[in-house]
Amino acid sequence: MKKPVLVLVLGLSLALACQSESPQRTERPQSQPLRGGTYRAALPWQPRALDPAFSTDIYSVTVIQQVFDGLVQFDRSLNVVPALATDWRVSSDGLIYTFNLRRDVKFHNGDPVTAKDFVYSFTRILDPTERASVRSFFEKIEGAEAYVRGKAKGVTGLKALDPYILDIVLTEPFAPFLSVLAMKSSKVMCRREVNRWGKDVGYHPVGTGPFRLESWGDNQIVLSASADYFEGPPYLDRVIYTIYPGAQNEKMAKDFDAGMLEETPVYGTMTEQLAAKSKSNLVRKPSLSLLFYGMNCRNEPVRDPLVRQAISYAINRPRIIREVYKDRFVLATTTLPPGMPGYMPEHATYDYNPKKARELLAKARQENPNKKLSLTLLSASQSSVAQQELAMVGADLAAVGIELQVQYQTDWPSFEARLSHHGLQMYRYAWFADIPDPDNFLNILCGSGSRYNFMKYSNPQVDRLLSQALAEADVLKRATLYREAERIILTDAPMVPLMYLTFESAFQPYVKGLEISSLGQPYIPLKKIWLDHH
Repeated sequence: MKKPVLVLVLGLSLALACQSESPQRTERPQSQPLRGGTYRAALPWQPRALDPAFSTDIYSVTVIQQVFDGLVQFDRSLNVVPALATDWRVSSDGLIYTFNLRRDVKFHNGDPVTAKDFVYSFTRILDPTERASVRSFFEKIEGAEAYVRGKAKGVTGLKALDPYILDIVLTEPFAPFLSVLAMKSSKVMCRREVNRWGKDVGYHPVGTGPFRLESWGDNQIVLSASADYFEGPPYLDRVIYTIYPGAQNEKMAKDFDAGMLEETPVYGTMTEQLAAKSKSNLVRKPSLSLLFYGMNCRNEPVRDPLVRQAISYAINRPRIIREVYKDRFVLATTTLPPGMPGYMPEHATYDYNPKKARELLAKARQENPNKKLSLTLLSASQSSVAQQELAMVGADLAAVGIELQVQYQTDWPSFEARLSHHGLQMYRYAWFADIPDPDNFLNILCGSGSRYNFMKYSNPQVDRLLSQALAEADVLKRATLYREAERIILTDAPMVPLMYLTFESAFQPYVKGLEISSLGQPYIPLKKIWLDHH
């Protein structure tokens, strides 16, 4: 089986942080899983596309996880375990990964899965004519650079030794690589289907997963069970995702209460409403995530680090979490969330201090002290709680002399497009970990070469530290490098961390077989869920 490889998962609790059910209802002895039934879940936004290599939103990931498989996967403890690979070994220098594949796996169209399919899928991620969101994760594969630059027709480090043995050769040790292979972007793609659909393959996904796409409309995505799934067919017959564009929280709660959904995310007062009902089964636990306000470091007035630091001091974040979110989320004082290697609560830099904020703004405006500062903040959510939150932010900034205008863009693809616009000043954004590794926060959000660095933040010293950390095999040394990088980032203040989010969803009491990790809702394996209507 697998050799010891560094997969950084420290301090992640396996237990549900909070699970409440009606105290009047007693559990009968656990029965055997039942087959059949339809599982109906809510999606707060329409997924952009279901192409693992190019999808960027968590709503797409939620569906992709059910339709596709990769070499390996995360279990509920975030350990890397087999999926389409039965086992693997890693060379002593950490450069060669050899995977033995299952021989009984087929795509939903009947094509068999071989090592060549993984060579194709990973080469596609590196395609220089595309812009895969995860390309940087694969650039340490031998021959990747030559291929990306158009100097080679293939990637020499991706080798199908025979139909069921895959070799991946790296140019240097890359500590999170196994975790990268467990993320949604590393799923195997069917070459015939990609050739058939081209750029539109994300709307016609064909994977190897427990469910296959049945239909995709404006308001619903329907999946049906794959009878030929290599682990055996899932218990459920179908999965229906109902889409509530713009996170229509109240409508989701109402539909759940009416028995029209088996699962829905819950927000704000929805929790109290559903908790009061005996049929509600609320599950709450921490997730590796961060909600923050990003600032475009190339755009005035937040180009000035003094202004960014002033904004960080000016916002009364504890009050927002207390009054708007009723203390359901944890105040964020760092970029890395609790449970992530390198997390250092001692790095907390900015308490609520409007006096300090005014002093920094006065220093920043020495040449033009009477100039009025105004900012525009872009938000994808226009829910009542988001509006209440941003109204308090606006009031806090106004108190120190900054005028804030909030713009809402609830269509996710349009919101993402505006994040790359040169006129962007501030934006509200939530990041959920793809893999349980600090690189997935610090490098992805703050690395100067990252496509998700909408803050346009760049610090050569930070880039150097992050690069060193990726090649470091020693767990403690890696954590030290990430801590130093985060200390510098927080001082430069390209973002205002607001809160670490929690996974919080309501399930009908007859939903059984739930497994929820700290990666949250997108990584719930629906293949293990069954419905007990007795």
